[in-house]
Amino acid sequence: MKKYVSAISMFVCVAFAMNAQISLQKTYNYSTGVVKLETLGYKYFLMDVPASQCRIYNMDHSLFKTINCAVPANNYLADIKYVSQNLFDSDADIELVYTYYEFIQPTTDTYYYQYKSRVINENGSNILDINGARFIYVYETGENENKLFAFCYDYSIWPEKIWTSIYNLPGIYVSAEKIAYEQPGLKLSAFPNPANDLINLVYELPENIRIARLNLLDSNGRTVRNFTIDDHTDHLELNVNELAPGVYYYNIEYNNLRSSTRKIVIQ
Repeated sequence: MKKYVSAISMFVCVAFAMNAQISLQKTYNYSTGVVKLETLGYKYFLMDVPASQCRIYNMDHSLFKTINCAVPANNYLADIKYVSQNLFDSDADIELVYTYYEFIQPTTDTYYYQYKSRVINENGSNILDINGARFIYVYETGENENKLFAFCYDYSIWPEKIWTSIYNLPGIYVSAEKIAYEQPGLKLSAFPNPANDLINLVYELPENIRIARLNLLDSNGRTVRNFTIDDHTDHLELNVNELAPGVYYYNIEYNNLRSSTRKIVIQ
């Protein structure tokens, strides 16, 4: 009798495993991400470039809210990030930051892009304008402390002017889990490994990724240091004398994605 029951149980488990297939749930015809809002929980959000909108959906894919991201004439929406409730102010409304650009062609032989970023409330009202801001990142800069880093460019002159504006933020960003995967084109390596003086963290960013963040973690997964990297360099030289001997890990984040993690040993 026991053998009979065991055989039935095994058949049920095998049948369940055979039916547990990956299945398509929903297709959005726009760039789509996921966010964990402070009081509203997980939501999908997408960037509709032709309509200059951010649309937010419930987890059952029903429409939750539409936020208009106004752009001037001849400008185009480029990015939407940090959909949140309490990062940019303390009310319960949803806020976000978006970036837009204009293609400028002074002569038939020359052209450049002009970027601007804007933080807005869900009703479209402005919280902050940042001229020249092409890339926006929120970094943890202390215990319960975040700051907004705006990487700005002026391509109307040569060589282009580059500057970084750092803004205090009233809140902490509560993000959904980053997707841990390695996009084609991203390459990571380290030498010498183990290291006792200097270590080179070598990387090659994917095509069209201009700026990213490299995170250094301890053996418990806590962030020890983070660094801004870009496509103008291919490695970060790190003085390990400032770190205690042991096992560390590092990864790279960009566009709300996170690479797989690599291990290094410091002697």
